[in-house]
Amino acid sequence: MNWKLINKNKNSQPISGSYSDWKEQIAKECFYQCVYCSVHEAQFGGIDHYHIDHFKPKSKFPGDKENILNLFYACPICNRFKRDDWPGEPDLNTVSYINPSIIDYTELFSLKNSFEIEGKYIASNYIIHRLNLNRAQLIIERRESTVRAKEIDLREKINSLVITIGEFDSKYVLSILISITSIYNNLLVLEQKRREVRPYELQDIRRS
Repeated sequence: MNWKLINKNKNSQPISGSYSDWKEQIAKECFYQCVYCSVHEAQFGGIDHYHIDHFKPKSKFPGDKENILNLFYACPICNRFKRDDWPGEPDLNTVSYINPSIIDYTELFSLKNSFEIEGKYIASNYIIHRLNLNRAQLIIERRESTVRAKEIDLREKINSLVITIGEFDSKYVLSILISITSIYNNLLVLEQKRREVRPYELQDIRRS
């Protein structure tokens, strides 16, 4: 769960070209990650494999087709699920999409012990369902992120131990070393699963 509020400014509207020419600018504005699932473009082979998402679909809002405020960066999976779906204007308490330049998506969801996310609002539950934000790939990403956070915490403890090793007994040192070994083993397993997991199943596409 690494969403970020997207800083959109009408003054950043390009004066030439069309939206397909502005992909690098849009990618940078969106921190090079999907605004919906927060997966970085590196997971999909870079910018060439990511899409420009029209938040308000261009098929229904042709006037916003070239509006920089309506253009976001999305992974091919989320963009495929979203397509030209537009149930209504953004509203947390109705079935709708929430503009990621107005509300930080971190505020929309909570993380369960299973590493699935659940919505805090009607809109966020709809986004989870429509974009399949609890697909296997994302659950593994969240587990891995949590394990890495634990790894960082243990590394800090180890660095502290190196400095003040004499202040701790050998059992404490051993427990830290056992923990870090377990963390590394978990990361190896998760990385292998991430490489092998199918991002989505065929029925997931058909249901949307």
